[in-house]
Amino acid sequence: MKKIVDDPRLIYKCCYLYYKDGFSQVEICDQLGISRATVSRLLKAGRERNIVRIELDNPDSVIYGELERRFESVFDLKEIVIVDELDIGNRYEHLQKVYEEAISYFSRTFQDQEYIGVSMGHTLYDLANVNIPVESIDCTFVPVVGGVGIKQLGTQNYHSNEIASSFAKKFGGSAVQFFAPAIFNNIEVMQGLMKEKPVEEVTSLFPLLHAVIMGVGSTDAAHSTLVDSGYITPDQYAHFKDMGAVGDVMLRFFDENGNGEPFKKFNDRVMAISEENLAHIDTRIAIAVGEEKAKAILGALRGKRINVLITDISCVNKMLSIMEEEKINV
Repeated sequence: MKKIVDDPRLIYKCCYLYYKDGFSQVEICDQLGISRATVSRLLKAGRERNIVRIELDNPDSVIYGELERRFESVFDLKEIVIVDELDIGNRYEHLQKVYEEAISYFSRTFQDQEYIGVSMGHTLYDLANVNIPVESIDCTFVPVVGGVGIKQLGTQNYHSNEIASSFAKKFGGSAVQFFAPAIFNNIEVMQGLMKEKPVEEVTSLFPLLHAVIMGVGSTDAAHSTLVDSGYITPDQYAHFKDMGAVGDVMLRFFDENGNGEPFKKFNDRVMAISEENLAHIDTRIAIAVGEEKAKAILGALRGKRINVLITDISCVNKMLSIMEEEKINV
C-alpha cells in the first residue's frame, strides 16, 4: 500500500485546494481528513515534483527586487532597500526618494511603546526633518551617541538629541536627551560620567531598544564630520586612513572587514552605545547613499553592525565592483 504522501492524486488535490481555492492548511485537514503534518508534506511534495511551479511577477516599480534578495542572502540582512537613480533629475529629488523609502520602512516596522535609538550626522538630521507626512507612532526616540562636536556646523544641529527630538515630533512620540560629549580625551573621565544619574537614565534604555537608526561615515567622502567638528585633526584623520580605516558607525572607526581593533584607543573614548549592546538590537538600520560610501558600508556589513540597509543603486553597483575584485559572488 502506497504512503499518503506518495499518492499523486492526493498531492494534486491538496495543492489545488491550497493554491487555487485558497484553503488554509487547517481547512484542508478537515476537507481531506488528514493531519496538519500530512498537509505540509503533501504541499512540499507538490513543489518537489513540479506539480506546483511558483512564479513571481516583479512589478515595474520594484526593479531591484532580485538584487535585494541576493544581498540579503549574502550578508544575512533582514532587508535592503535599493533606490533607483535612472530617472532622478537632481540630488535633492534623489534624496527625497531615499528619505521616502526610509520613512516608509520606519512606518511599517516601528510600533507603539517601542524604544528607537538614533545616532547623529547630516543624513539623519535631514531625514528627521524631511517634509513627508506619517501616521503617529507612540514610540520613544533615544540618542545613542553623545554630542557631535565643539564647533558649530553651519546653522543646523546634527547632535543626536536634536535628531531624536525631530523624529519624536514627526511621529508624535517622545524623546529623551543624552547630555554628554561624543568623545573624551580621558577614558576614566568618561567612565565616571557614565555613573552619573542623568547619563545612566539614558544608557539604561540601550538594552531595551527595538531598533537603531544610523548613518555610515566614509573615509572616501569629501568631508568628515569628525574633522569639521574639531574632535580630530586632519592629520589624525589621514593617519586612520593610512591604518586602513574605511568608515565609522557612531564615530567608531573600522577597516574593510569591519574590524575596529586597530582603532581601539580612539574608539574606546567615544561616548556611545557599546558594540555589544548594538549587536543585540534586533533591527540595526543604516541609511547611506552614493558610491563613496560603498567601502564603508561593506565594512559595516561584514562587522555585523547593521542588518537593514537603505541605499541607492550607485552605492550598490560600487559594492558589486569591489566584491567582484575580491572574487565574491552576489
